[in-house]
Amino acid sequence: MNVYLYLQIASALRVSILRGDYVPGQQMPPIRALVQREGCNPATVQKALKVLEKQGLIVSRGSKGYFVIESEKKIIELRNQHLNRLTKILFEKLYVLGFSDSEIIKLFDRIETKKNE
Repeated sequence: MNVYLYLQIASALRVSILRGDYVPGQQMPPIRALVQREGCNPATVQKALKVLEKQGLIVSRGSKGYFVIESEKKIIELRNQHLNRLTKILFEKLYVLGFSDSEIIKLFDRIETKKNE
């Protein structure tokens, strides 16, 4: 499945914001820097930033550039929404593979046990 480059860039930037690599109110890298980093054209980066703006993660301040939203609470909310989507996908895939609820619980128990060792 091919995903458009601008969506790949938007996804990587979204993860960086949700992970805390960019703090609330912090300026995003300039378009030129992102173009150089991603090896694409400015229109692709601009489109990726517009996706993040539409999703409410960043805001444009005209010629000053793009900034992470100021609300840490909103970022946490968006992070939890992302977690819920990923969790839903994980469970759907586990059910498709034939795992039962009890097998899934055991799987998570094993992961938790290994984490605490």
